[in-house]
Amino acid sequence: MSRPRCIRPGVTWFITRRVTRRHYLLRPDEDGTTQQIYWYSTGVMAAKFGMELHAAQMLSTHLHEVLTDVRGVLPAFKRDRNRLVANALKAHRGWPEEVFQRASDSCVELHGAEAVLKEIGYTLANVVDAGLVDDPDDWPGVTVSVNDIGQRVIEVERPSVYFDPNNPNWPERVTIPITMPPALIEAFGARAKEVLVSSVREAIASARAAARSAGRFVKTSAAKLCRIPFTRRANSPSPIGARNPTFATGGNAEAAKRARAERKQFHELYRRALDALKKGIAGVSFPPGTWRWARELLPGWLLGGAAVGSERHRHDEVGTQTSAA
Repeated sequence: MSRPRCIRPGVTWFITRRVTRRHYLLRPDEDGTTQQIYWYSTGVMAAKFGMELHAAQMLSTHLHEVLTDVRGVLPAFKRDRNRLVANALKAHRGWPEEVFQRASDSCVELHGAEAVLKEIGYTLANVVDAGLVDDPDDWPGVTVSVNDIGQRVIEVERPSVYFDPNNPNWPERVTIPITMPPALIEAFGARAKEVLVSSVREAIASARAAARSAGRFVKTSAAKLCRIPFTRRANSPSPIGARNPTFATGGNAEAAKRARAERKQFHELYRRALDALKKGIAGVSFPPGTWRWARELLPGWLLGGAAVGSERHRHDEVGTQTSAA
């Protein structure tokens, strides 16, 4: 059983989601359908849940994103967006099974500008590190150029597959602003873009050198990349037992110390609340940021109307204390 995660408004996250059995189901298409499915699904759900997207890159077997959860509803966004992507891809590919692996995705809470810079650099350099292209702007699939961040608004039309044009939930087109992360604006002000561009270029150069040194780089055309069978599976070694951190600070020791203390306090308060609830004690208060128990499991009457679907749930921030009375 995974440990509880604190879901708070305004947090910037680095998210990784992987495909089942490492099939190439997210492989880009020459006609852009798979790319369109990602952008449309993300645009619809980002607008619904108040997500700000800063960077994204989708390889054939996995997806990386850096985004800010403005309202503190990340689990709901991931649930609904990933379901849309999976269902649309199944219809598009004629794929009869699950799309994403059953293991949980990786969600890393980013503390401070150093962490945000590092993970955006990692995200945008990923296709270069994999040896697929020499520059991320050459990748035919889903990606964001560093020059897009804080400037570009992506507009995408509704895909012709899966999404019913007569359903008002699926508009004809959606827009997705690619925004500058709040931590960079706070740390660097007007220089945020300059610092970000420099950091990403350095990450790309390092990834390019690493790919060539390891013999991974094989120059090929975009058309050839888009024709690789999506039923193929990656044959590179898959890391087993690798660490899956819950937060990152980009090497900032003080930020790491604070993050560990916050996590420890949250887990302790959560454990006490859950133990009390199991004993039938009334008036139990889960710590701010509790999602699973406060937003999904406890019935509405127990939370005084704060459960999913209630008016209070839709408008309250996750950061408010939730009591089981």
